Amino acid sequence: MKEDFKVTLKQMILVIHRTINSVDKRLLNHGERVAYIMLNLLKSEGSYSEEEILKLCTISVFHDIGAYKVTEIDKLVEIDTKTPIEHAVYGALFIKYFSPLSDLHNIVLTHHFTLKYFKDRNKSVICKEGLLLNFADYIDRIYLNKRALTKDFIKEHKGNYLEEHIDLFLEADRNFDFFNKLLNGSYVEELYNFFETKNLSRESVISYSKMLAYSIDFRSEATVKHTILVEAISYQMAKLYGLSEERQTRIKVASVLHDIGKIGIPVEILEKPGKLTDEEFEIMKGHARIGYDILSGLNIDDISKIGTLHHEKLDGSGYPFGLKGDEITLEMRILGIADIISALLGIRSYKEEFNQDKIIKILNNMVDMNKIDAKIVKLFINNYDYIINEAKNQSSDLMNTYLNLNKEYKEILEDLA
Repeated sequence: MKEDFKVTLKQMILVIHRTINSVDKRLLNHGERVAYIMLNLLKSEGSYSEEEILKLCTISVFHDIGAYKVTEIDKLVEIDTKTPIEHAVYGALFIKYFSPLSDLHNIVLTHHFTLKYFKDRNKSVICKEGLLLNFADYIDRIYLNKRALTKDFIKEHKGNYLEEHIDLFLEADRNFDFFNKLLNGSYVEELYNFFETKNLSRESVISYSKMLAYSIDFRSEATVKHTILVEAISYQMAKLYGLSEERQTRIKVASVLHDIGKIGIPVEILEKPGKLTDEEFEIMKGHARIGYDILSGLNIDDISKIGTLHHEKLDGSGYPFGLKGDEITLEMRILGIADIISALLGIRSYKEEFNQDKIIKILNNMVDMNKIDAKIVKLFINNYDYIINEAKNQSSDLMNTYLNLNKEYKEILEDLA
């Protein structure tokens, strides 16, 4: 890995924001504004350190990440209605198991709990920062629907929220004049200047990137199995090929990110039970360029190119850029072949898992057509049983976490009913 690697929290948040916005424009900038409201409320409250505020504002940016699992986006920007909490439950579990901010998962869980719920339930299950996030979220939903914020409107709704939050809102506006900045849009520069004060380690960047990748894949069992298997197979092949630990790690991380662009593909195409039409396949192919654009400018080009250019072919017939020959690096070749193998092993409604003979035949045909690397394919074939067994064993823990997450999701929903 590069020793001069440097990424700020600002850069990472921009990638998260760019990715989330590619799903549904109705939530455009919602996370940013909620984070900015939280920034001013927390600063005015006075008991939080700058590091704590950074973490709380970061999680505020993607507090609705669970919506992309449970399809509640239509309801999230409504006001004066009962907001669903399914996305908060899933989002909290997702943050708990698949993010670098797992210790803050309860904030996401409670960000749609009402004051009445707070009073009626055991307060020990309620997170005070989650209630504050709920208040900040509501302020922004007022803005989205009414296109204006009024202090009188906030005051009139004291019965719906903790009075201390109303008072904190008014105090924060007196201290920082953030009310007008929110309305005129000048808040954006201030918010990102704050995020830019934090440098992230490469491990943190990778962790956030994995969080994004899994937020896309974990919408279905089939897609999560694919990503987990691609990661495991490519890693095993990189080891057997004799690549350095640094290059092995690079491939492992890139494999997690390889389908991040699928967040911009309609779910009805991603999860279509039958084969895609030619038109649908063209739309699906767009995920490679979407992923490339999302990860560009993050200072992890070594990883982003390996991951998002895995559909390029040696003869130039691949996509998104039609690279060929030496333009396709060894790492890209390994990941591309692992992606093909995982797809052949996958079970879908229109196909069973292909057996070993069929997989080998397909790979050899692709070698003969100068699509994929002959040396890597030979390595895989010679070590077929070892690679597949090791890959399945290594991926089992993560798959079990995914399955247990869905079980825990249902249990929490029943408990909150």
